[in-house]
Amino acid sequence: MDDNGHGTHTAGTIAAGGMEGGMNGVAPNVRIAGIKAGDKDGYFFPEAVVCAFMWAGRHHMDVTNNSYFADPWLYNCLNDPGQRAIWQAETRAINFAMGRGVTVVAAAGNENDDLGNPTFDNLSPDFPAGVNVTRKVDKNCFVVPAMVPGVYTVSGTGNLNLKSFYSSYGMPWVQAAAPGGDSVFQNTTAAPNGRVLSTIPAANPSGYTRTVKICGEDGQCATYAYLQGTSMASPHVAGVAALIASRFGHQSPRAMTRLLNQATDQLSCPPDPFDPGFPGPDGVTLAHCTGTTSYNSFYGHGQINALKAVLEGEANNQD
Repeated sequence: MDDNGHGTHTAGTIAAGGMEGGMNGVAPNVRIAGIKAGDKDGYFFPEAVVCAFMWAGRHHMDVTNNSYFADPWLYNCLNDPGQRAIWQAETRAINFAMGRGVTVVAAAGNENDDLGNPTFDNLSPDFPAGVNVTRKVDKNCFVVPAMVPGVYTVSGTGNLNLKSFYSSYGMPWVQAAAPGGDSVFQNTTAAPNGRVLSTIPAANPSGYTRTVKICGEDGQCATYAYLQGTSMASPHVAGVAALIASRFGHQSPRAMTRLLNQATDQLSCPPDPFDPGFPGPDGVTLAHCTGTTSYNSFYGHGQINALKAVLEGEANNQD
């Protein structure tokens, strides 16, 4: 029972299918489990995050999608005992899951921040509401799960195949990019509102406003909403991983990472600095893309391509 709606939206991008006139996910009809890591208000607190990864590992899930950062700290700084304890507990749980064969896919975040060189965190702590402060952070501070080694972290792109204005980025963390939407700078004829369409609960507990209700000839109806964020990008990659697992069998996280990296269309860095009118957390600094066409801080190895994943896998099997 999704009492927030966010999880249903990401799940639809991964696996929705069969609704006449509706949208299909990347891997329609693969089996999917909803692990309750977030509460109705959208918070992902340490105990729930740890338990979620332990459950995924014990049940030998092929892939998990993680479209969140673990609250209450965006960055967990290791020089703070409390934040270090959170980082250690959640990292142990993620490592447990990966050790049981679970590929962990995660969203890079929506702060337009360079994860490889963080400077400010103005969101934390985000609970209770209103206590957040702007603080300096550095390379001794980490976002969970996006900055846990071995996690496959995804940045967001818009319909012009450019980094979404909000998407965080940075080497060595971002591995690939995927459609997350961009309602400000990448509206096109094909994407007039720039966002990503997917499923939400009919009750719409979060009160999403950009909704579409579609009913089939059998009278069954489904509700969809347009959203944007790296939360929408991550499940595109998780869906491709699900395709790979369902077509070619279970893959270890290391093998899945290799197959996902191969299943990308390379994207070059845009002119520097990248200026979509949305500076980073300090309110001043613009995003800077570094690296090569084959691997850079904005897009990792490139934008994920589901067809290429299937074709590359077939070629590898034939080899």
